[in-house]
Amino acid sequence: GGREPPAVEWVSRVMSDREALQRLSGGENCLLGMVTGVMAKSCNYPFLVWKNTQQQGLPISTTWTTAKGSFSPLQVYRGLPMACMNLGGTNAVQFGATGFFQKLLAGSGMGQDGVQVGGAFLGGLASGIPCSIWELCMIQQQRFGGSTLGTPARIVQEYGASSLSRGATMTMGREAMFTMSMLGVTPLIQQKLVDSSGWERNTALAAGSLSGALLAGVITHPMDTIKSCMQGDLGRAKYDGIVQTGKAIAAEHGVVQGLFKGLFYRIALISTTFFLVNTFKQRTVPLLFPHALKEADKAR
Repeated sequence: GGREPPAVEWVSRVMSDREALQRLSGGENCLLGMVTGVMAKSCNYPFLVWKNTQQQGLPISTTWTTAKGSFSPLQVYRGLPMACMNLGGTNAVQFGATGFFQKLLAGSGMGQDGVQVGGAFLGGLASGIPCSIWELCMIQQQRFGGSTLGTPARIVQEYGASSLSRGATMTMGREAMFTMSMLGVTPLIQQKLVDSSGWERNTALAAGSLSGALLAGVITHPMDTIKSCMQGDLGRAKYDGIVQTGKAIAAEHGVVQGLFKGLFYRIALISTTFFLVNTFKQRTVPLLFPHALKEADKAR
């Protein structure tokens, strides 16, 4: 391929990896997160479908066949609008909160690596609160039907307002590790490989994305499985608290088969999400926020 356009080359070299979220306002970070989240999910949505299908013990072939058994590849994209709303909203909170905490940590005199990783961890932790409620409603809607607005109203009516927080602890832990890996570890690894080893930027980003995905995927998958089971059983007929749910899943299916079911597709989903989000971030900043480039140029 040819040389990158100057704006894209500059952002990918400096701003995307080290300073992008710190140079944008809170609203701009939220918009950037929403745009990149929707774009990424539109590309790799089948991995999410296959992960959920395997976690439920259903054959993967059901995702591309109709009820009558005929082949229909568009079947795998059912539910994409809701998934885009969920990831777009979560990404918006993650980018906004991460930018806020990175600015806060940078003001305290912390080193840039610590600012990047620590800010992303705290941003992900904060995003887990709304993300948990959105996913709770999505899982309940998938299981029992209902409208987007009617589902949370039914949950509160049947189980009380406190039920909206079910699974929040696991979601916050999962999102903290996820965001730390996506907005902290992945671009940090990319930068180190380029600076120290002379790797080409996209190759380094791919390596960083896979490394971050393995870290986030393996550590957080049991959290994801426990959370999904808890949120699907608001009546606590089978799954109660976090520890009891984990023990019940392990006792029924085994530790690996139970808590790590669907891990391959989740790592594929996370690694492609990390790569796509960071790539789209590099390319959309100069398009959406050209003023940030001018300010960074002046600072340099």
